[in-house]
Amino acid sequence: MGEKSRRRYGLGSRRGVRARSTVAAAVVVTVALGIAGVVSLLMLHRANTEAMYRATSRQAYQVATAVARTGVDGVDPDDLAPGAGVDFVQVVDREGRVLRASPGAPDIPVADFLLDDGIYSYRDDLSIRGRDGEYCATALGAEFGGRYYAVIAVDRTNNVRRSEWITAAIIGVELPIIVALAALAVYLLVGRTLRPVSRITRQVNAINASRLDRRVPVPDADDEIRTLATTMNSMLARLQVNRGAQLRFVGDASHELRSPLTTVLGLLDLADETGTALDPETVRTILLPEARQMQRIVSDLLLLARADENGLTVTRVDVDLDDAVLSEAQRVRAMGSVDVRTRVIAARVLGDPVMVARALRNLVDNAIRYARSTLWILMFADDEVARIVVGDDGPGIDGDDRRRVFERFARLGTDRRSGSGTGLGLAIVQEIMVAHGGSVSVLDDADVSALGDAGSVGVITGAAIELRFRRAPAGDDDDGAREHPTTDRAAAGSSDAAQTVPGPSNGLDGTDTERSIDSFS
Repeated sequence: MGEKSRRRYGLGSRRGVRARSTVAAAVVVTVALGIAGVVSLLMLHRANTEAMYRATSRQAYQVATAVARTGVDGVDPDDLAPGAGVDFVQVVDREGRVLRASPGAPDIPVADFLLDDGIYSYRDDLSIRGRDGEYCATALGAEFGGRYYAVIAVDRTNNVRRSEWITAAIIGVELPIIVALAALAVYLLVGRTLRPVSRITRQVNAINASRLDRRVPVPDADDEIRTLATTMNSMLARLQVNRGAQLRFVGDASHELRSPLTTVLGLLDLADETGTALDPETVRTILLPEARQMQRIVSDLLLLARADENGLTVTRVDVDLDDAVLSEAQRVRAMGSVDVRTRVIAARVLGDPVMVARALRNLVDNAIRYARSTLWILMFADDEVARIVVGDDGPGIDGDDRRRVFERFARLGTDRRSGSGTGLGLAIVQEIMVAHGGSVSVLDDADVSALGDAGSVGVITGAAIELRFRRAPAGDDDDGAREHPTTDRAAAGSSDAAQTVPGPSNGLDGTDTERSIDSFS
């Protein structure tokens, strides 16, 4: 059906649900009642016709029986008398002569009937010369003395047909009234049903970014509209939470960028006012660290923004986790700030080696910040999962903060922020692990105790964060597990591992990422 036809029959998409429902109901009721009316009239016509034929057939049979027994002259005049649904009766021979008839009957046959004995014939819509109206007739053949006769019983149909036309007129008058009442009922019912939707619409139109705490009304009826209102309120609650997180994120990002900007601008203003050049020591110890801090924040923000928009793009190749752990341990030992204790076993996963290295480095640098003297990097693996646990001997993380710690710019109960952290390191770790189909979590005390004294490297006494990777297909791991439990502290000045993660250098002081970060939607 074309668009023009749809609009012509009231089915265009521009009409509202209420109007379309009303039109549809009117059409359905009209068609249904029309069909019912036509069927009823046909059945009434057939019933009336059968009733007239039964009456005339009964009278014709009675007279034909008398003719067959005693001849035409033996027919009782009472049998020819009108009544009981018969206007008159004629007895006609083969030559078309009326031999006997009811009083007042025509002198000529009403129709030509040449019938054998016992054969019926019916005629409808007969017109009789000299009489008004239409008639129906039943003729029955009879035989007596070798002569054949036709007994014709006739009944007037005017009154019966008039009653049928009156019934049709009544149906024609009632039909539009019933259709109008049905359409009105549907219109009112749909309007009443959609009234909660109108209230929801008005409420939603009144909600803006500054009024996300408002909710739409929920109707009492347990139906689809209640489900719609409940779903709408759930969506508004999520928008409110995300809006709050976005505002906090913007505020925290502004705060993080304001401090280094203030330092840089202060020094530049001082140099401008005094007319003196900045000395290399000030540039090296103050300006460059602050500029690099801003660069790290911007780089991390861009990475998280890309992750939020389309997810991180992962180039999946075989990654040897043991090589990544050994490289990271070598880097930390070169820093000489903490004891590094490792447990390394051969484990291979499918992933992006650059992202895996960045996730591990962010965890390690986060642990270094809070470690008093010792850092643990432990590996565990089974047939399906490879795990890296990074722990420290610092103050640990409370149970309520173990989820919030992966939010962007989150503040824990005790804010232990180091001035050089971006506040986004663990959020990046979480995005990387999600992109790899793995997970990152803070281990509770029971999980840490279950690790035991892994590889004789002692027990983690502070916070422990675990990376879980899916293993590469069987057969890809190197044969034989190799363990490297170490407790020695490397001398300062050892060569550092090369930077293998995207973005700016994380520095070698272990203070570029941190455990406190916030959520951005």
